[in-house]
Amino acid sequence: MTHRLVFLFFCVLPFIGQAQDEPDWQALVNRKDFGTVIEKAEHLTAGDSANFTTMYAIGQAYEGMLRYRNAYNFYKYCFAMDTTNIDILNTLARTAINVGRGAEAEKLFYQVLATDSLNFYANYQLARLYYQTENYEKSITQYTTLIEYNDENPALLTGLGDCYTKLEQYFMATSSYFLAYNYNRENEGLASALINSMLRMGPDYAVEALAICDTALYYNPNNRQILRNKGMALFMCKRYADADTLYTSLIQEGDSAYITLKYGGVSRYHAGRYLDAVELLEAAYTKDSTSVDVCLFLGSALGKTYDRKRAFELFNSVEEELQPPETYFTQLKMFRAETYQKDGQRRQAEKLYYELWQKYPDKIDFLAQIDRFYTSDIFNIKDEVQQQRALFIKVLYTREAIRKKVNPEFLFFRHRDIEKIYNEMFFRQINTMNMLAPDGKKSTVTIMDIREIMNELPAEKP
Repeated sequence: MTHRLVFLFFCVLPFIGQAQDEPDWQALVNRKDFGTVIEKAEHLTAGDSANFTTMYAIGQAYEGMLRYRNAYNFYKYCFAMDTTNIDILNTLARTAINVGRGAEAEKLFYQVLATDSLNFYANYQLARLYYQTENYEKSITQYTTLIEYNDENPALLTGLGDCYTKLEQYFMATSSYFLAYNYNRENEGLASALINSMLRMGPDYAVEALAICDTALYYNPNNRQILRNKGMALFMCKRYADADTLYTSLIQEGDSAYITLKYGGVSRYHAGRYLDAVELLEAAYTKDSTSVDVCLFLGSALGKTYDRKRAFELFNSVEEELQPPETYFTQLKMFRAETYQKDGQRRQAEKLYYELWQKYPDKIDFLAQIDRFYTSDIFNIKDEVQQQRALFIKVLYTREAIRKKVNPEFLFFRHRDIEKIYNEMFFRQINTMNMLAPDGKKSTVTIMDIREIMNELPAEKP
């Protein structure tokens, strides 16, 4: 009996030794010891190659080392061994994406869905694949299918929002991000996406965006991206002084991002800190000298302070080289006019303000700027051409102020100015006077015209 046990022990021992030498491929993968797996894979036996589990583990190791081509080949070998295995189908499809075989990946995922139409992984990867290939409508379809059965999944809702963002459908994007945010308020990236989407819908949503910023900062104090979002929300709410304070704090903490410099500078500008705005706008200009609005605001800030020569150079650059959209030309003309005015070039300023009013006839502030150039008593103006210019703007601005029904107190004081003109014409027996518009066009006004204007103005102080 004893001899028989000894015999069996020695017979089994070699097989035990062989079993101990055989690598536990999956255990190595689970320990993320991918290098060992790949090293041992170079010495595969015929038996190893016929083993699905072994080949799959080697594919995982190559994928773990980001060697997707090798992983794809091993997974494809596994798929050939078991063409009905949904898991390997999904894995092979995912790896096909990584090696640039998008069409093949799509086909493989649909093979999965042919067997299991609600397979989460296949639907999700298809949604991501369509997003990556800019087929956003198809991606939305996949995400919508998934959300029907996973309506509280923030990752799916965020993915859907990203698709709508790419399509510039910001209301739908905001709705998706908001639902996702309700399930994951601590996610700063999601909060930022929601805030940006709200701001893209315009100033009407900026106040709500500010509230989201404050909530996000509660969960992520001092998060730089959320603070930038809040700065933009404050800017859009026209709370320029608050935006300036926030951007200044960011800069002091080492934030030198272009958007911080740009909107920090523009916020300072709108807050009336023109000289202080120059430093930040100069820094933003250094990073991007092709930004139309940076050039405009930097030019205006310089024009309002100490360097009108450079201001005009920046304005010329915008007009001649950067070819801005039509909306920027209004701002460009206004900044030019202000700089001409500051530089004492009144005639050029008048012409631009008048052109702006002609384009936007309801904005009579442009006429008011010209009106301030002239004394209320035009008969004290000795130069005849200057007098004609003064009379033109007094008459035009007063008529427009009456039409717009501006401040009654202003209209009362205007009555006295127009009455002076009427009385001088009456006592000097002048029936008609010449007028000259800023664009050089000549016209006339009669004493009866002046009287009609005077009668439309309040004679008593309101």
